Amino acid sequence: MDRKLGTVAKDNPDEVERTDVGRALTVSRPELLVNGDDGTFRHLVHDLLAFSSRLEAVREKFGSHLGLTGIQYTILVSVSHLQVQDGVGIKAIAAHLGLSGAFVTIETGKLIRQGLLTKRPNPSDRRRVLLQVSSQGEAQLAALAPMQREINDAIFDSLDSEGFGALATQAADLRKGADKALALANYLLSVTGDKA
Repeated sequence: MDRKLGTVAKDNPDEVERTDVGRALTVSRPELLVNGDDGTFRHLVHDLLAFSSRLEAVREKFGSHLGLTGIQYTILVSVSHLQVQDGVGIKAIAAHLGLSGAFVTIETGKLIRQGLLTKRPNPSDRRRVLLQVSSQGEAQLAALAPMQREINDAIFDSLDSEGFGALATQAADLRKGADKALALANYLLSVTGDKA
């Protein structure tokens, strides 16, 4: 192995890349290494995982306050934000949230039975439905909004407008990259017998 941090000798490309302390690198792109080490990258991933778990916990709290699960709350809010005059379809909600259409159909059915969503046939395709938040659902979301604003302001307290814009762009890019990575992981880990 080449003695530079995080590099592999050119004569043996199959050799595992390692840092100077012998730890296998978890990334190879130079942009993700600091002095040839992946420690900062690993800290970033763990910070993002911790952040994600806190967001999930807050979402569960919002949902619980309305008598819903976290994902039901998220679907309700998503319908509220995406509906136009005629409503929004299951497929659009599923794509927005990165969930399967079948799962969204099941969860929206529960919200309809609770009186928080309404559905009607899509006039342009009678096989599909359009969802809208009911007046009861809108009232519940409006009652939650003051607490939601305060909590969301606290979560993102460290951002100024420039940082917020950059984060919004980066989050969208990271989501696309994560989708590609998940497909790659499904392929690579199935090929290697899930031993990685």
